[in-house]
Amino acid sequence: MTTDRFFYHLLLLCIFSGIQPLRAHEPTLELWHSQQAGYVIDDVITRFNQEGNHRVHVTQFESGKIKADILLAAQARGLPDLMLIPSDFIGLYRQMSLAPLPTRWFSSALMSSALQYVTLDQQRWGMPMMQGNHLMLFYNKELVSTPITRWQELNAITPHLLAQGISPVSWPYHEMYYFAAFLLTFGGSPVTEGRITLDTPAMVQALEAYRTVARELWGDPDCDYDTALTRFNEGKSAYLVNGDWAFNDLVKNMGERLGVALLPHWEDRQMHSMSGAYVLSVSRWAMADEERQPVIKALMAFIQREDIQQLMYRQGALLPINEQAFATINQQPAPHEKVMLEQFTLSTPMPSASAMSIAWQAMEKGFERFIEGSSAADAARYMQQLADQQYRQVKSK
Repeated sequence: MTTDRFFYHLLLLCIFSGIQPLRAHEPTLELWHSQQAGYVIDDVITRFNQEGNHRVHVTQFESGKIKADILLAAQARGLPDLMLIPSDFIGLYRQMSLAPLPTRWFSSALMSSALQYVTLDQQRWGMPMMQGNHLMLFYNKELVSTPITRWQELNAITPHLLAQGISPVSWPYHEMYYFAAFLLTFGGSPVTEGRITLDTPAMVQALEAYRTVARELWGDPDCDYDTALTRFNEGKSAYLVNGDWAFNDLVKNMGERLGVALLPHWEDRQMHSMSGAYVLSVSRWAMADEERQPVIKALMAFIQREDIQQLMYRQGALLPINEQAFATINQQPAPHEKVMLEQFTLSTPMPSASAMSIAWQAMEKGFERFIEGSSAADAARYMQQLADQQYRQVKSK
């Protein structure tokens, strides 16, 4: 049998047996992400590979390092094909060498509100894969009978909890995404209509409130993300402030001990957090590759499908961006899920402009000064000055 006839019969065998023949020239694509529910991403990509006989390889990074890793890789021309990134990274699309996606790749089933996370400068810099990223209040039912609705209610229970070696509330005190919830509570925002707005009365009030949390021993100012999570899981913290990305893991670890509540008010002010999306973005070089682009297009269509969106929610409580999938989960949510959805409706979408990335960095530097003893007003002024300086540098390039 000649070689040509051999491959002809092999092709017929694949067709009649329902097996897709291997694509001899389809490249292997690399995807980077830092999503805590990495097992969900792994499952989605495995299903995509199996369904279409594709080859997409997944690498998970630490959430605090992926931005720097992508920026360094872009400078060294070592970017992966695909990056699943928080939506506020979109403002750095130039520095990250992201490629805009064709409008025709976006399904009509995609929630229109999800487009705000990826649209900047009249282009769409990625495909939203899931949304949420908002904070909630979790509590241990063995330590808490009725969850607090105001931060000030902690005054009555803090001495008793500390006497037992239990922290009242745990969360990564120095992470600005958590502090931003306090800023929003006082009517502020890091970015307002595209402008960085840090030197404001709201920022001063938020910093003073944050200092009160540490002074009253409601929270531990030395606590980081892993410590907060460990304390709560081990029953050494009555409350935990964390995001929807940890929801499913907490349900698995805590079981019947887990309670979920809305973020507590600060006095009479309702607290709410920012929200965002995880976005599947493409490097410019991968988008320009004729062999890679069809696989990328297929993956973008795959993650928008209702069944895949439902899968991500069932496995990781990751909120869908598909209109029908989102409507379905709202019909009869479990009690915990109902709280998560309500908190999402109260959240404020995080801007994707480059100003947002700069604001985060400036807030972090100013917060360090505040912790070291600077006044709230001086810290807010320093944040704004630093942000304005960095913003001018970015715009001049």
